[in-house]
Amino acid sequence: MKLLIVEDHKKISDLITLYAKQDGHEVIQVFSAEDALEQLKHHHMDVIILDLMLPHIQGEEFIQIVRSFTSIYIMVISAKIDVSGRINAIELGADDYITKPFSVEEVMAKLKNIEKRLNPIDQTIYSYHSGDLKIILASREVYVDQKLINLTKDEYDLLIYLIKHPLRSFSRDELITLVLPHSQAYDRVIDTHIKNIRQKIDVHPFRDSYIKTHYGIGYQFVGKKDE
Repeated sequence: MKLLIVEDHKKISDLITLYAKQDGHEVIQVFSAEDALEQLKHHHMDVIILDLMLPHIQGEEFIQIVRSFTSIYIMVISAKIDVSGRINAIELGADDYITKPFSVEEVMAKLKNIEKRLNPIDQTIYSYHSGDLKIILASREVYVDQKLINLTKDEYDLLIYLIKHPLRSFSRDELITLVLPHSQAYDRVIDTHIKNIRQKIDVHPFRDSYIKTHYGIGYQFVGKKDE
């Protein structure tokens, strides 16, 4: 998911950001409501993590402004512990309210639940070459010749992205930006991932690879999809 963290305490912002990135989320950090509104003009975000006690525009006013143009999920994390303040934030449009001090593990668990609701399980099953390669999206399982194979998270994500866009070839830089933005990957790492994927799914020696290399351009998935 794409998270906008609006917190003027840098250590708290950095802590949430660290954990969020480790869980695979994309994060933009800002330290004022004004900067947050500017980011929302230019970026689609899935969740706002919001402190209420901000410089200039306070969190409550920020919630009102945001609710005037979007239904984005707003999670408040605030030192304001009085019940009336919490109720007020919810009435203004906040979706959740966590009091400081807080458990960052609890925040990450809540984000996982939000992600499940925002991204319902895809029941699609991809099958190629009479079932020689089968991918079950709901369980993230990949079968080759009816045998379950083990792909790393990045390998799986790359394979699925290529499968979902079979008419296009993607450069290494595009794959990093579109598929692995949270990682420290560089262009040659993509080559390694593709090599590993091929070793695991290209088990028939006389059949062309499922992933075609367009030299000087990039990679494209070319498997023959079952009807």
